[in-house]
Amino acid sequence: MKPWLILLLSLLGAGCGGGDWRYLPGSPAQERTLYLVNHGWHTGVVLPAAALEARLAEIGRDFAGARFYEVGWGDQAFYQAEEIGAGLVLRALLWPSASVIHLVALPVPPQHYFWHSEVLAIPVSEYGLAQLMDQVSASFRRSGGGPVYAGRGLYGNSAFYRAEGRYHLFNTCNTWVARVLAGAGVPVRPALALTAGGLMRQARAAAADYRCCAAPAIMPPPR
Repeated sequence: MKPWLILLLSLLGAGCGGGDWRYLPGSPAQERTLYLVNHGWHTGVVLPAAALEARLAEIGRDFAGARFYEVGWGDQAFYQAEEIGAGLVLRALLWPSASVIHLVALPVPPQHYFWHSEVLAIPVSEYGLAQLMDQVSASFRRSGGGPVYAGRGLYGNSAFYRAEGRYHLFNTCNTWVARVLAGAGVPVRPALALTAGGLMRQARAAAADYRCCAAPAIMPPPR
């Protein structure tokens, strides 16, 4: 078999062997839930508010009473533009550019808040959730130890913050979400998540694989 075909098949492969299953919950009591929201052209990941505030205390002071946070990452100019034209889209894709995080405080579970959008529940272990939280926290650009405010958000109780990383064609809002999910042990491949559709297909398959393939006894996470 040709080497390029082997590589392609390995990238496209799915199933029980696709992720680091050490991160899966060993029992229902150890299970934690993340949520993936499909907004059509981009996705956001929804996290427990307390877990993020434990790493970013300033966030808790800005959004008192939040139960969950939706987090999105993207091109600063495109994400914050009041009007989006073809030139802005091309510039965002073709030239590496500054990025921002969009943070939305949710007072209710995401299924109720985003009732008009697809919301997918994704089970992870407590260890996997901690790994994801560390990645999300590290994505905020800091000044004086705290996140850097970059403007009012797009909807609800929300705000933009300056982010680490440069946005470009192969590093999009959806590949960012895919990377943080993969960091939690969810078997998704960022290279196949350039679009919201590509990420959602993988995430749906991962959630289904977990339900059908998770063993009764899972190895404990590495220490």
